[in-house]
Amino acid sequence: MSIRKIVDSIAQACSWHVVEEDGMLSIDVPTGDGRSQVVLITNDTDMAEQKIVRYWSVIGGTEDVDFRRCLEENSRLAYGAIAIQDNQLVIMDTQLVQDADPMEVAASIGNLAAYADRYEKDLFGTDLY
Repeated sequence: MSIRKIVDSIAQACSWHVVEEDGMLSIDVPTGDGRSQVVLITNDTDMAEQKIVRYWSVIGGTEDVDFRRCLEENSRLAYGAIAIQDNQLVIMDTQLVQDADPMEVAASIGNLAAYADRYEKDLFGTDLY
């Protein structure tokens, strides 16, 4: 089953809104208390030329961020890691496409959304992403 089909079935079951633009999927995931978080999904390849899927969610800008705290938080994350992408602080995870399992994909998306929303709120006091 393709990643798109897996994501669509998860989104339908969870009532998540999915949009595709320029080959990237964007999923709006409710995180509770009226908040939500956007998780983005793209296809890529690893160093061994294996197809992977990359999930990420923006936390905020990189200005005035305690990067030591971010690295310390990385050691506690069950899914993904805090990273910088396009001058934004994100939580990112990857997975081999050939091993994509609907339960694991759903767990990655849901957990990345929850973690990103928590850090966005804790570090920036906002709900922009």
